[in-house]
Amino acid sequence: MKFFTVKIDDNAQLDAYIPDDAEYPREDLKRPAAVICPGGGYAFVSKDEGEPVAFAFLKEGYAAFVLRYSTGIENPFPTALRQLAKSIKYVRDNADALKVIKDDVTVAGFSAGGNLALSSAVYCEDKVMLDGIGSTEEVRPDAIVLGYPAVTLIPVKRKGECKIDPELMKRFAGPTIRQILLGKTDCSEEEYASLNLLNKLHKNMPPVFVWGTYDDQIIPVEDLTGLASGLKKLGVSCELHMFEKGGHGMSLGTGVVKSEEEIKGNHVAKWFRLAILWLEERRRK
Repeated sequence: MKFFTVKIDDNAQLDAYIPDDAEYPREDLKRPAAVICPGGGYAFVSKDEGEPVAFAFLKEGYAAFVLRYSTGIENPFPTALRQLAKSIKYVRDNADALKVIKDDVTVAGFSAGGNLALSSAVYCEDKVMLDGIGSTEEVRPDAIVLGYPAVTLIPVKRKGECKIDPELMKRFAGPTIRQILLGKTDCSEEEYASLNLLNKLHKNMPPVFVWGTYDDQIIPVEDLTGLASGLKKLGVSCELHMFEKGGHGMSLGTGVVKSEEEIKGNHVAKWFRLAILWLEERRRK
């Protein structure tokens, strides 16, 4: 494997994990690419949803790229989106050198990174993503894989005890995800509503694979079911998997990123194989 880092702009970088060349007679074998957007509420970039996911894609024969995008209220929308657009364009512009398939670039995202990945599909024809970067053909993902994505950004009204790690919650002690995206703390309901991606879906979006859990205390189930039904109405290919248990932020859902206690009693780790099979089926069409 080859590893290197690409500077996307002054505040973002793309970590590249490139498989070694295949052996004779397949030295020129080109591979699909996956650009990974970790979560973190746009307040930080999660480690659990970055490199471990890249290695999982690498094991499946993908060239993997982890985007370390800008976070914090000083980097409002569309800062991270434009960094993602530049990252996708970088992969396509350098497809020959990277030995990747130019028209097989998947964007995968988790939680806030899922919001970012979904935004790249939603805004793929919009100047907010394109201006000064490239055309729709250059920056539009070929497929989207979403893990417990923040779609509406409507806060969850929790019932009962909060099961989210207190140490993790400390990292969200500042502005909310909506305030970060809007770049200010004094926001109107109309401004909050403008961030709801369910209202921005369109028929030219790429296919979407999405998974989540019913006991997630951060992302409402309706975010995911609403996304799937909205895409179906538009004729956009979508596959949805809901797991009974697992909570939020499970990443791969394996012992690579979670403790034995956290993965006990659930099987969310199956999402990754399901996503790979879905991507392979798309490739055969």
